Amino acid sequence: MRKTAVRVLLGLLVSASASAGTVTGRVVLKQNGQPRADASNAVVWIEGVPWSGAEPRLQMKSSSKRFEPHVIAVPTNATVEFPNADPIYHNVFSVSGTNRFDLGLYRSGASKSKKFEQPGLVRVYCNIHPQMIGFVMVVDSGIAAITGVDGSFRLDNVPAGTHTVKAWHEDGTETSQPVVVKSGPETPVTVSIDVSGAPVATHKNKYGKDYKPPPPDSEDERY
Repeated sequence: MRKTAVRVLLGLLVSASASAGTVTGRVVLKQNGQPRADASNAVVWIEGVPWSGAEPRLQMKSSSKRFEPHVIAVPTNATVEFPNADPIYHNVFSVSGTNRFDLGLYRSGASKSKKFEQPGLVRVYCNIHPQMIGFVMVVDSGIAAITGVDGSFRLDNVPAGTHTVKAWHEDGTETSQPVVVKSGPETPVTVSIDVSGAPVATHKNKYGKDYKPPPPDSEDERY
């Protein structure tokens, strides 16, 4: 199976310590009892480990009418940039609880940002292009990663002791399990997420209404 390098997002925000260890493992996405071949874009984090240091520079770019990356993990009170790399307009928004936001319409080359103050999942959309769907997982932790295709992850600088490993995937639900971390050696963990009942990716626009039909090709350079 082809492997993709694990994207470690926040692990370097926790200062390295002689009494820290590393948690490594895989996320297995179970569909009707069988492992799914592609286990990418699962978020894995250590609950309740505070982050320190400079605020991370995180972004979710609008490119080719898609959000790149599709999934990111950020610590609470971090700011995410939403640059527009397309030659058209975008209107990035979310209606996810206390982290809801609306960046308004902005042109190619512009960028707007949002500070996420509460933990939880933020579903991100564009008010013009319904196919644009992204996920920002705001975590109460400075140690998180997103899996590659093979589901692997690595979490460095985890303080020694008993912790809770949490994992989430857009096609399943959030899950957790305890882990005992020792200083020095790696601690292996396997996390399973049931994705048998994957939701249908449909949503309304920011006004709670259906999206309008796309404009003709002659107008596509603007929208």
